[in-house]
Amino acid sequence: MPGKAVGRVAVDLPWLCPNTSSLVGLAEGPASLSQLSSADPALFAFLTRFALGDAGSPLVVPNERLVSATLLETAVGYLTSTKDGWLDPSSRLVQDVGTVANRAAHYARTLAQFTERVFPEGAETAARLAPLGWYAVLAIDEPAADKCLRDAAFADNPLLCQQAHWELDHAAIARRLVGRWKLPSWLSQTIGCLNLSLEAAIHLGVDADLFAIVALAVQAAEQGHTNLGLTHGIDAGPLLDHLGIDQETIEAIVTLPQPRVAKPVASKKWNSNPHQEPLIVNLLRSAVQARRRNGSSLVVRLEERIDALHQSAASLAENASERLRDAKLASLAEFAAGAGHEINNPLAVISGNAQRLLRTEQDDDRADTLRTIVRQSQRISGILRELMQFARPPKVEKQMALVLNLVNEVCQELLPLAEARGVRLELGNAAADAQLYADPRQIHTALAAVVRNGIEAADHNGWVRLECSRSGSSLHFTIEDSGAGLSATAAEHAFDPFYSGRIAGRGRGLGLATAWRLVRQNGGNLIHDSRADGPTRFVLSLPAAMPATLPELRSA
Repeated sequence: MPGKAVGRVAVDLPWLCPNTSSLVGLAEGPASLSQLSSADPALFAFLTRFALGDAGSPLVVPNERLVSATLLETAVGYLTSTKDGWLDPSSRLVQDVGTVANRAAHYARTLAQFTERVFPEGAETAARLAPLGWYAVLAIDEPAADKCLRDAAFADNPLLCQQAHWELDHAAIARRLVGRWKLPSWLSQTIGCLNLSLEAAIHLGVDADLFAIVALAVQAAEQGHTNLGLTHGIDAGPLLDHLGIDQETIEAIVTLPQPRVAKPVASKKWNSNPHQEPLIVNLLRSAVQARRRNGSSLVVRLEERIDALHQSAASLAENASERLRDAKLASLAEFAAGAGHEINNPLAVISGNAQRLLRTEQDDDRADTLRTIVRQSQRISGILRELMQFARPPKVEKQMALVLNLVNEVCQELLPLAEARGVRLELGNAAADAQLYADPRQIHTALAAVVRNGIEAADHNGWVRLECSRSGSSLHFTIEDSGAGLSATAAEHAFDPFYSGRIAGRGRGLGLATAWRLVRQNGGNLIHDSRADGPTRFVLSLPAAMPATLPELRSA
């Protein structure tokens, strides 16, 4: 086959044909499909085309399409109508491209989870299919793919080199294939634009968040293994800026342990190429008949889905009060912002005129009255500043921060208040290597507000305890005190501005409200989590930072 015809032939592929072992797994059940898909890109492409789930991945359970007879019938139809599209699992180049794809998928999923911009499953799917153009050429003419990769000109400009060898570069092949295979637009746009700048991709209608995550993940995967030219020419800087992260974050993700990927092993029972295994079509057809007969098993699965929906409904009901509280506080914040602005202007006029009159007033009684006006104006001004911090907090400036430093600073700041009130301030198990990714100044303010609330609530000779623990990708600060606790009414209004369970004049009631606002702005949450038989407890949760960045923080 002439080299320049390879690309044109590749775009006419009706499918990528899964290996025999993958088709056996497809027939016998979906439990093994996730592992098989990581070793067989053709199977993953097939499932993405015909069994893509709502989360952006075919492998998120439950997915009824994976156990449908229609999926097997589709595989039989393609297998019997064409001999093209098979990828040899023993090929070194197929394995190298697969390694890049799997690494990119892992990086994309982790980065999506870290940034919380897109569904991790969708980012993983797009990254795993990024080398689709390469797979198509490998399925048509593996020597042509190998010759192009070995060309000395490839390193300087992979796209021009591919065009010289194949007539079409990998991105052009991928764009044509995803269009003809009718893959979702979000997937087709991302796969075909990875060589473009962020600005150019946005002009073409690409989802900027998904594009940035997938492009950075694929670039990191290529740099760590084989350069396929998938992201040649892109500038990582704008992508990092768009996501609000830095290169150290990417490096931290790359150093995380790689998921174990099963390597395809030649079977003595089956020929890897299903076109050379006559029994595979019969096996698939038998599985189709069995699934149609076993309709009762589908009913059982549907009943299990209904049970899951009932459990979800119960969970939603339990969380309804929390969502209502969040909506109420958000509305209060908007009201407070407007009211604070309107009050501040006339207050400035009152204070300014009172100070001007005070400078020339000779009568002592009138001078005292003017001083009172100035003091009360300043008091109102201070309340307004606190109110505006709740209503319109400063812009978040996230960075890595050591938890131990943060809690030590909070304890040192509030220790004089605790000693003056005869309250013991205790610092629990805050691990030295625990980190968070947030605005440290805002989190310091939030933590200090909750700890101060505990100190003021505790009796003389009481105590306040601050602890930090990690659960998965979250850090949880627990603040407990020995006070009398909150009544049902006080607990309901604990985060309302100007609400205070203490005697009037003992506080402005903005501490917990501001803390809640700052924590939510940093992607976390603050809840009252006391139990009837335990101490008053507030839990402040925040996203944890990547552990690989600890050396930089320590050396800073």
